[in-house]
Amino acid sequence: MKTVLKAFWYLLLMTAIVGGAYYGYRRAQAKAHPPAAVKGRDAVPVRVMPVQTGCVTNAIRLTGSLEAIRTVEVVPKISGRLERLALDDGTPVWEGLAVTNHQVLAVIDHRDIRAQLAQAKAAVDAAQTAVGTANVVLKDRDRERKRMEKLFAEGSTTEQQRDLAVTAYEQAVTGVAQAEANLVHAQTAVGVIEVTLTEAFLHAQMDGVISAKYVDPGAMVSPSTKIVQVIPMDELKFMIAIPGPYLHWLTAGKTTVSVRSDAVPDRVFIGLIAHIHPAVDPVTRTATVEVRLKNERNAAGEWLLRPGLYAEGHIILDVRRDVLTLPADVALRRGSRFIAFVVKDGRAQTRELVVGVRDGNRMEILQGLSAGEQVVVMGQHRLTDGIPVRLTAEHGDGQRK
Repeated sequence: MKTVLKAFWYLLLMTAIVGGAYYGYRRAQAKAHPPAAVKGRDAVPVRVMPVQTGCVTNAIRLTGSLEAIRTVEVVPKISGRLERLALDDGTPVWEGLAVTNHQVLAVIDHRDIRAQLAQAKAAVDAAQTAVGTANVVLKDRDRERKRMEKLFAEGSTTEQQRDLAVTAYEQAVTGVAQAEANLVHAQTAVGVIEVTLTEAFLHAQMDGVISAKYVDPGAMVSPSTKIVQVIPMDELKFMIAIPGPYLHWLTAGKTTVSVRSDAVPDRVFIGLIAHIHPAVDPVTRTATVEVRLKNERNAAGEWLLRPGLYAEGHIILDVRRDVLTLPADVALRRGSRFIAFVVKDGRAQTRELVVGVRDGNRMEILQGLSAGEQVVVMGQHRLTDGIPVRLTAEHGDGQRK
């Protein structure tokens, strides 16, 4: 019985060893000679499109701020109480009020100046009277001098009396000159006070709008007190910092700039570069460029653009036509290099690209590709040079627009 049991266990063990060896053999054979269906899965599915020629625009976009072309602070030249801060028709002066050049905006209390002016004019009248009196005296002394000279020639008077008459005449001449000088002095004083009186009326120095009001009527002001600020709104300047390498593309008076602002998202304003500052900032390596923009009003009569707003400027530097182009997301960046994959004979080939201008989602290809080559536009991140690829159903011209 024991012999039969041992034979049974021995036969079972040999069967297991033979079965395991056969299973291992079949697995090794399967790995060494895979079926055709499995081999096909090693080819990476990709989509391709032919390299095309097109037009790219070399342009830059920069942000900057809108500023007023000029800013005028209305400041008095005399001290006093601000009597009125309103136009001649009584319109109060507030921020946003449109004003014209030489329009009266404010008046300083000038009653004491008018009193001084009246006093100075009275002094002029007195000086004029003194001039008249001095001329009358001069005529009288002239007649007396001539009479005494005649009598002295006839021997009817003494030399002393003649000399007294001559001296009196010369004194009268001096009196007239002094009276006339006093008259000129009085008239000058009147002119000075009249100028001071005009300084009590503060005028706008240009057409524009009130951008800031600093004081209210009744306040005491002096030559250091700002009353209001006036800025023009019909034209603004857009200030941007241009990197040094782009400056040679720009020409003052010729280069145009398209400007957009979030305050007016549906409008594009076309400006002209008016001035390029000569110095480049040594820290940022940029030069300040001033662009002039014509402002516009909306249906309510309000200005669309305002000083202080941020805006974006778009400057077209150059337009390149009939150049090789490629969607920007097709090229892969490897450090400072760009590469792309083309399909040839069912395999991927690596091409190193020399990239030129980038225009939105398209870039100019200077070297590395030829027109008509099939470049991989989807699946390129999984490729290496020489790997087998297979084209998916969507390929050709219709893949990317």
